[in-house]
Amino acid sequence: MEKLSSKLPNEFVLRMKSDLGSDFEKYIDAFNDKAVRGLRVNTKKITIEDFLKNFNYDLKPINYSSDGFIFNDNQKIGGDIAHLAGLVYMQEPSSMLAVCASGIERENRPLKILDLCASPGGKTGQIVCRVSDDSIIISNEIVKSRADVLYSNIERQGFKNVVVTSETPESFLLFENYFDYVFVDAPCSGEGMFRKNPETIGEWSKENVKMCQNRQKQILDVAKKLVAPNGILVYSTCTFSSEEDEDIVKWLVNSGNFEIQKIPSKIANITKHSVVEGQKNYAVKFYPYLAAGEGQFVAVLKKISEENKIKLYKKKHFKSIERAGRSSLKLFEQFVSENLIEKIDGKIYQVGSNLFLVPNAFDETLQTACDELKFVSIGTKLGSITNGRFEPNHALFIAFDRLFKHRIELDEVEIKKYLHGEELVGKTNVKGYAVVTAKGYALGGVRLAGGKLKNLYPKGLRN
Repeated sequence: MEKLSSKLPNEFVLRMKSDLGSDFEKYIDAFNDKAVRGLRVNTKKITIEDFLKNFNYDLKPINYSSDGFIFNDNQKIGGDIAHLAGLVYMQEPSSMLAVCASGIERENRPLKILDLCASPGGKTGQIVCRVSDDSIIISNEIVKSRADVLYSNIERQGFKNVVVTSETPESFLLFENYFDYVFVDAPCSGEGMFRKNPETIGEWSKENVKMCQNRQKQILDVAKKLVAPNGILVYSTCTFSSEEDEDIVKWLVNSGNFEIQKIPSKIANITKHSVVEGQKNYAVKFYPYLAAGEGQFVAVLKKISEENKIKLYKKKHFKSIERAGRSSLKLFEQFVSENLIEKIDGKIYQVGSNLFLVPNAFDETLQTACDELKFVSIGTKLGSITNGRFEPNHALFIAFDRLFKHRIELDEVEIKKYLHGEELVGKTNVKGYAVVTAKGYALGGVRLAGGKLKNLYPKGLRN
């Protein structure tokens, strides 16, 4: 069989030889091996200990990510209960580096965070699992279809404090000097993904590298203005070219107001150090011959600025996002009284007929700015007001499954029927709504009526 390395463009090979020197053959040997597959455990849903005890997978821990694991390629986890119930997220191991390098897990305060180029949501999920529940994460993807995929992944994992938007970077200039952390996993030439996605090899060119560099500067020219004084900007790519990596960081540092930060030793030890502004240990590259994974570049920068003023446009009247009115709240409270064991904490907003629950940290400042953006969801989509009653959304069952009075465990046959969208019978005679579970973990909701379980699993997720 022809080796994958034989398909690499000659100009790319020559550059990699120059960049890696004596390590080049190690890179080629690793490049010809199979790509590595990884997953991240959703610690907002399950502890690492319980996951390892309850799910018998062949896993190897990732030493730089406490919730990350490498799994055997023969295991089809994507269709298993662990994935369907949002307990795990499939994520390429080296893509976990950026969040792990950021140091965000050391924060013990509510944070305002922007994941500017977020789809499909791996980094957003990592962030949520490392910060307090009263932090707010805005997760953005400019392409609407990809933003919908991003939201689906956020919804499946039951995250309650994420705002999903579909906007251009420039639209976020509403948030000047606002965010404690801004993550930019920039669109790039994708050299680090050649082994995983060989079809992208044919798209590589020096001209494309230069085009990507220009686009990265455009994105970062906005992103750097969004970081609060003493806040953190995390820049990452899945490529190896210095034009898109070190040169971009040098440009950021030289543009003023940013100091590059030292990378944690657990990451520095399994990556190749990049020299930026004479500092050897402050930006790193991951190659597949160094540890299990594909390719990544990461740099962490701190904003040094005397300007403390947050510049946000404020208004009194909102075009779409408003606090839920008395009649809508009454209908939702009736649903809660009948179906949940306790009230849900947080603020409830209404967009059209839809009700969203947001953490208390979602203040008027965020309401003002988000109202100017195209968003997919804010916080948890609770449901909608329809024909004078409250109809629960799938996200409500997933995010607050433990609060439902009725939880119905399904067997293997019933699980397949439920995921296919079929109606179930003979489980209970009570009325109202219930969470259906597999191995004790929520898959979604049903409406109970006359001994039947009316399936509420979203049509777009059915198989």
